[in-house]
Amino acid sequence: MEPTEIPGSAKILVVDDDGNVRRFLRQLFQRESYQVDEAENGETALGLLRRKAYDLVISDLHMVEIGGMQVLEAAKQIDKHTQVLIFTGFGSIQSAVDAMKKGAFDYLTKPVHSESILLKVRNALERRELGRQLEEQKIRLDRYHQMLNQDLALAKRVQESLVPEAFAAPGLAANVRYLPMIGLGGDFADIAAHKDGRVNFSIIDVTGHGVSAALLVNRVCSEGRKLMREDFQPAEILQKLNRFFFDSFSQTGLFLTAQVVSVDAARKELLFAGSAHPPALLWKKATREIVELASQNMIVGFEPVMDNPQQLKMTIHDGDRLLLYTDGAIEAENRQEKPLGISGLKKIVNRSAHLVLNDFTDHLVQELKSFSDEKLRDDVLFLAAEFTGP
Repeated sequence: MEPTEIPGSAKILVVDDDGNVRRFLRQLFQRESYQVDEAENGETALGLLRRKAYDLVISDLHMVEIGGMQVLEAAKQIDKHTQVLIFTGFGSIQSAVDAMKKGAFDYLTKPVHSESILLKVRNALERRELGRQLEEQKIRLDRYHQMLNQDLALAKRVQESLVPEAFAAPGLAANVRYLPMIGLGGDFADIAAHKDGRVNFSIIDVTGHGVSAALLVNRVCSEGRKLMREDFQPAEILQKLNRFFFDSFSQTGLFLTAQVVSVDAARKELLFAGSAHPPALLWKKATREIVELASQNMIVGFEPVMDNPQQLKMTIHDGDRLLLYTDGAIEAENRQEKPLGISGLKKIVNRSAHLVLNDFTDHLVQELKSFSDEKLRDDVLFLAAEFTGP
């Protein structure tokens, strides 16, 4: 007859063909308030294991027909957390060690000593409880990671939706390529066409990368897009973006670098303003030279007011190309840990200049990946524009 279960009491199955051993262990364990079942052979033990859950199985190693090794394997197959102690004689220590390799917690030699077995029983039950807790924690962590991965996948799709599509208008074409280092990043670009024919381009890089930078970019994107579509010149856009960013995020310790370009293709005119961003590159078709457009203003978000923001005006010609990029491009390193740098990027631009615009930006990405062996140190964004003429 099975004993009445005591809530919280460990359940132990004793398997031994020696009735005296079983009786001794039953009495010993019951004094410790454990629930105890007995099996006089391996076959009976297997039947009990199939019908009832046990925290600990104590089995003789050598029994007729079905031995302790088979009991061990069956107990572990039914519940991997069930602990198993093996009884053996002095002449079978190697067999007991083999049992431990297959999952037994420990072994005991006969004759049995009360203090020794009670200590090993307590240790085995503690190990079972620890294993059970670890598995529960793993299940919770797996669920958390699944939810987190789903959220990150959604955030990635949202951020990808912010990347402008290819743009084309009379006298002007542009496209964007974005390579976030870990799926989410802090780079952003925008293309805004005005009714009077002007087209504004912007590129923004939040210090840092990952989830925090991506969240910040989404908020900055909303404000930046609004400014880009109003009647402001590039320097004014940076000034107003600085005020917004400082008021909203000055306590975060994060900053922005940015460039804003306004192009009037009909007038062949380009206005450029930058804030602590790497120089834009203007490839001149007529001379095959590359002109660097350096940033003139302080980093966005460092001071509450950007006094007297600067911009420059340039004349553009048909076939000229403008490349805006984030610093992840020039900070990419090869296997010798040598960064690409602006000079390296210029060489890639010159090698790629004969390609049509879409292939040109694709080639920039391919060259960068090849140089860095696919191991980027930061997010990378390219915005390329070509002045196509009437």
